[in-house]
Order: sequence, then C-alpha cells, then structure tokens
Amino acid sequence: MIRPVTPADTDALVRLTAATGFFKPLELDALREVLDDYHAANETDGHRAFAWDEGGRLLGYVYHAPTPMTDRSWHLYWIAVDPSQQGRGLGGKMLAFAEDDIRGHEGRLLIIETSTTPHYEPTRRFYLKYGYTHAASVPDFYADGDGMAVFTKHLELPSSHPRGL
Repeated sequence: MIRPVTPADTDALVRLTAATGFFKPLELDALREVLDDYHAANETDGHRAFAWDEGGRLLGYVYHAPTPMTDRSWHLYWIAVDPSQQGRGLGGKMLAFAEDDIRGHEGRLLIIETSTTPHYEPTRRFYLKYGYTHAASVPDFYADGDGMAVFTKHLELPSSHPRGL
C-alpha cells in the first residue's frame, strides 16, 4: 500500500536508494537532507512524500512538490524502487499515484529531471513508457559529460473538476 513517509522511514529510504546503484554518495546525503527538511517544514509547504509499504517493508517511494514561481507546475524530485522488486510495476504505480496526487492539488504539469549518461537509459525509457515527453537536454549539467534530460507531462484534470470543464 502507498502511505505517507514518516521520519522513521528515512534510514530505510536512503538504504533503498543506495541499493539501486543509480545515486552518488552526495545525492544520498542530499536525500537525507531533503527528507529531514520535509518532516521539519516542507510538508506544510506542499511537498509530498509517499512510500510503498508491504508488511512493514518499504519497497519504494516517491517525492514531489510544487515548483516555485509557476502556475501549477510540479517537480518529481525522487522516485525509487528496491532493486529486488523492480519489474513488478511498482515504479509505474507510484508514478501514477504521484500524478493523481498532483491533479488533486490542481497541478497541470509534471517535470522530471534525470541524467543523460548511458547508465540512466533505463530511467529515460521508463519516463517515455509512461507518456512523458523528452522536452530538453542540458549538456554537462551535473558534470562534464553528464547532462540533464528534462521530461514533462501535462496532467489533465478530471472533467468533473471546475478547471477541467
């Protein structure tokens, strides 16, 4: 089941993220800071963090937030699935959950940034599979030879919603 992330989840989420093999130690430190800030203040500022929990075992998580100074744009900052659980569709379910959650907050655009290196090719394919558009690339963004790929998806509000009519 998907449930809100709690402070007690932080260590497990950092370990899960490290186990994917996609994140550098600096990024893992940043994740810990992001989660600490989330519980200290950012949750009340509209940031959203959810974990996939099966029997008390965290199998994945997603973190998204409104993008400052925009009209209802949001960023997906983190999404990860335990490597032993990949291929079960959990990542797609968590992504769909985040999209629905953002729609529920009247979000209209979801933006995702990831690396352009060959190691991240499966990540980029994942976003394309779920209907995202590769909107831009910024060469050498993260480091020389490691650019940023930007993916976007317009989120339609349900027709029953006043803005969706």
